[in-house]
Amino acid sequence: MLTQFQNDDVLLLESDLFRTVTTIITGEDYVLLVDPNWLPREVEYIAGRVGELAQGKQLYLLFTHSDYDHIIGYERFPEATTIASAAFTTNPGPESILTQIRDFDDSYYLTRSYGISYPEIDIVVEGDGTIWQLGADEFIFLQSPGHNRDGLITFLPAKGVLIVGDYLSNIEFPYVYHGVGEYRQTLNKLETLIESQQVKLLVTGHGDATSDIAEMRSRLADSRAYLDALETSVREKTPFDTAGLYARYGFPKVMGDFQAGNVKLMEGYLGISV
Repeated sequence: MLTQFQNDDVLLLESDLFRTVTTIITGEDYVLLVDPNWLPREVEYIAGRVGELAQGKQLYLLFTHSDYDHIIGYERFPEATTIASAAFTTNPGPESILTQIRDFDDSYYLTRSYGISYPEIDIVVEGDGTIWQLGADEFIFLQSPGHNRDGLITFLPAKGVLIVGDYLSNIEFPYVYHGVGEYRQTLNKLETLIESQQVKLLVTGHGDATSDIAEMRSRLADSRAYLDALETSVREKTPFDTAGLYARYGFPKVMGDFQAGNVKLMEGYLGISV
């Protein structure tokens, strides 16, 4: 499994699928594991690295949101104390998420050494600016709906690590499954964090982490520009520059599906019937 980034405190592992990122933070007396994914051998590799780093430390398992690729490795870590947003625990359709995992494994003849179930959460995070003490470190959490309904932003001030889930990717335009207005509000929260805190490393769910503040600001601007252009296109019923979009991000087949979904959601947001 590719090591995307590593220092004394943080290890970022990248899956071959969708460049999905697993984060491992090592504290003085704990290890925080975030979104272990995708393929069975990748999850086993992650488990091996966690075992090396934990060595008797408390293991926490955090889910940035409930999309199936982010919860797929849950049962491989039964000893972990789990963390997620309050909305994660009230997901109205957990069985459909589990069906996506089963369908994925079935499609590629994959078997796992562990079961598949929707995560049970030990530490339920509510509100914005909520502080939880994990070991010797304080973490700040903010709700991040928009991409889906139950996202959670995680910031570790002591190490300057900001984990944002499926926002601010350099390889994907915004995928909006839940709400345009909520997505914009989450971008505002991220901007406030980036501008007011000492963010040393921004970790996105897919693609490259960055320690460059200018790059973080650029990703914020790109996300807003995309949503604004999509809103203008839908409101005024003018063509969206999909050729330019796919030239930048690539993979027009799969991204075309996400773009079509965004268009439908934007129509609902604007109250436009087709």
